[in-house]
Amino acid sequence: WVSVRGNTEKEIPPTNHSNVVLLDYADGCNVHQKRGELKHMIGYFKRSFVLRDKDSVYVRNCTLEEVTGGIFPFSYSGLEALVNKDIHKERNTLITSVLRTEGTHNKVRSRVVDWTKSFIEQHGLKNKSSLGDVGSGYSASDFDHTYLSHLADSKIIVTCNPWSWEGDFRLWEALLSGALVMVDKMAIPHWMPHPFVHKKHLIFYDTTNQSEFNSLLEYYIEHEDEARRIGETGYNFVLEHHMSKDRVSYILDNIESRIVLD
Repeated sequence: WVSVRGNTEKEIPPTNHSNVVLLDYADGCNVHQKRGELKHMIGYFKRSFVLRDKDSVYVRNCTLEEVTGGIFPFSYSGLEALVNKDIHKERNTLITSVLRTEGTHNKVRSRVVDWTKSFIEQHGLKNKSSLGDVGSGYSASDFDHTYLSHLADSKIIVTCNPWSWEGDFRLWEALLSGALVMVDKMAIPHWMPHPFVHKKHLIFYDTTNQSEFNSLLEYYIEHEDEARRIGETGYNFVLEHHMSKDRVSYILDNIESRIVLD
């Protein structure tokens, strides 16, 4: 049963089926209101199952006392349509961020974009960098060619999760471009098989520490070979361990012992 809970009241749970697996892709720290109607659920996989504070910093897992076991952390994955087939080509854009800043859920993203803009201006990099929408203007927009080509032309991509939940497609789009990816610190990837390693597959930064953020950006624009090596290592790591097929394997590994045969 796959749900994004866009209209929960109209969803019809598979109440009379055995071996039900619920894939909950909804944003935020909550569980499906109708999960209790399932007579035989063998696995609940919840995306973004973390609580974050006002600075988008992890506070805790959202498994509350009233939510019993059987909930597994889950995340988006890489998709074949996002894969840059030529990661070794010359890249012309030094720093890119395609984050949107409107709306409450983007308030920490807005802070990070301001940091990035300030860094670019202070270092005289405006002609080598790009901030804002490109192509059709938003992540996962029918895999717009202009958007993906822009990511593939970038050396460093600065991205950030929404303020109140964790997990978006921008991370996977950026990683599969082969660029060096800078993203705010996350919890769920560390709970999944094959977690990302800071400074090996990507760069994690603290959304409350602008000085550290600037230092990381400055280091990697001065050490382009190292930045490129990390970007390519992260790209290959996603292809090997974090594609759709790997999420399917993760689900099957966790429910195999729970399946009841008639």
